[in-house]
Formats: sequence, structure tokens, C-alpha cells
Amino acid sequence: GEAFLYDLRFDENARPRADFVLNQPAYRSAEILVTDSDFGCGSSREGAAFAVMDFGLRALVGPSFGEIFQVNCIQNGILAITLPEPAIHDLWRQLRQQPGAAITIDLPGQILTAPDGSTHAFDISPLRKDRLVRGIDDIDVTLGYRDRIESFEIKRRAAIPWLPTARREQ
Repeated sequence: GEAFLYDLRFDENARPRADFVLNQPAYRSAEILVTDSDFGCGSSREGAAFAVMDFGLRALVGPSFGEIFQVNCIQNGILAITLPEPAIHDLWRQLRQQPGAAITIDLPGQILTAPDGSTHAFDISPLRKDRLVRGIDDIDVTLGYRDRIESFEIKRRAAIPWLPTARREQ
């Protein structure tokens, strides 16, 4: 979280930049960040998503995201919503007019509600939505098949005993 947008949040002497929006009192505890185009481009490492999460953000809303970055965010429980650019500009206008105003996101309904009450539908893959709603990731999904995997491995070892077995660490 400390590294998240560090050069924008802090000056060369590591002092917070007063003019940066996330350093302003009304936005310091924001859980939703309304971004500009291509947010996260060039941030293909999972650490970029970890920085977003560790900073305390639960969702990003923007006109576009770096593709790998967006996938990494969603894989780590951070919703990354794409809305048309005019909607993003309107959200910025509303947030500037009412610092600290709330944006709400209904993930199951796929609706974002702006501070003025206007709503914006957004798309998300049904698979990703289900995993976000249930709070699970790919590992959790795989572990849901643990009994079937172990049963398969027992049968495979019996049928092909000369194949090496994976060592399980417990």
C-alpha cells in the first residue's frame, strides 16, 4: 500500500503532496478510485494489484485498464469496472463538487450508483462475478475439487504404479 502511486502521492523528500487527491482528507479513506484511461498499463506484475489492495481500495472504476492489471485485480478480489469516458468525467465532476460523496456498487446487480443517484450498468464475466461475490479465487475453486482430485490420483497410482507421485507437504 505504501508503494501505491508513490511518486504521485509524495514529493522527492517523501512528503505527501497536498494537491494529490488521495492525500486530501475527504478522499484518504476512499475504497473506490475513479481512474483515467489505461490505468494499470505496464503493471503486469501481481504486486501492482497487491498495492491497490493494501492501500485499502476495493474497486477501481475507469474507461479502460491494462488488461493483465485488470485480471490481476479481479483475481485478488478488487473489482475493476469499465464505464464510458463521459460517465467517468461526470463521476469526477460530482466528486469534486461533493468531496467525500459516496459511490456505491451493487456487484450482483451490476450497477454503480453515482453520488447524484444516477446509475450505470457495467459488464463483468459471470465467472469472475461469482468468485468476487463468494470471496474465492482460483485456488479456492481448485480446492473445492480436492476429494475428486485425490480419488483420481489414487486410481491413477493403482493403474500406473511406475509413474512418480507428487509429494504432498502438509
